[in-house]
Amino acid sequence: MESTTTGKAPGSRLLTYITAALFALIGAILFFAPHWAAANFAWEISPFVAMTMGGWYLGSAAMAYEAARIWRWPAIHGTLIFTWAFGLTEGLLLIIHRDVLRFDTALGIPYTLILAVASLNGLLGIAGYLRERPARQAEGLPSPWWARVMFVGFVLYVSLLVVLLADGIAPDGKIWPGPLSLLTARAFGAFFGSLVLGGLPLIFARGMAPIESFVRPGLVLSAIIEIAALFFLGQFDFVNKPGGLIYHISYGASIVAALILVVYGYLARRRPRTSMPLSAGGAS
Repeated sequence: MESTTTGKAPGSRLLTYITAALFALIGAILFFAPHWAAANFAWEISPFVAMTMGGWYLGSAAMAYEAARIWRWPAIHGTLIFTWAFGLTEGLLLIIHRDVLRFDTALGIPYTLILAVASLNGLLGIAGYLRERPARQAEGLPSPWWARVMFVGFVLYVSLLVVLLADGIAPDGKIWPGPLSLLTARAFGAFFGSLVLGGLPLIFARGMAPIESFVRPGLVLSAIIEIAALFFLGQFDFVNKPGGLIYHISYGASIVAALILVVYGYLARRRPRTSMPLSAGGAS
């Protein structure tokens, strides 16, 4: 474990890099070969689900890489919490739903092993946090009040999605085009829940650094998932099931919000300032 006495994040930086690489690998397979991946996945999914999950994992790879690259707890706590939670919750679902898993497929065992590594990363990170209790002092330029309000809205909205997906309430074709199995619905819920856990502490962030480290890879994540939705746009029936518009509007809004925060942070750093930033580390 690495010490946090100099602001380092708890857990293993190397293991976080490895998690990022493994997420990128499975994400690329799911995203760029969705039909093959769906036929060879750990459980039965559609090509659209496969490509969407590929977006999750590519975006989560960006999150894990951003955390490992910066590796200062005050600047990455939201991003690292997401990485830990995502690996652990998706891994836990495989244990809960082990009766429907297919280990005789090309991706069955590799997918399970990837989540085992990601879960180990999460367990070590949480154990390190509980042992070392790193301070979460402000870092970067001061965050504007409206940025924190945006995260309040984000957490509330995404939390609603988690509730709807946890017991398979939402996968009825009203928003997502077609039904989802309970495991797939809960996998969606685990992904959204991890975003909630990562975004929650950013409501209270007084510096821009942790916000920027979250929204930069978050922008990548949202954009890739929306690309998957556009690729399978023909599966949406906006006339008879207009709820499908909510799916696209939600990701469109998250892309716009992330862009606003990224551009604001960039412009704020370039502006001449009469006062010193909150931390000499700045917003990485």
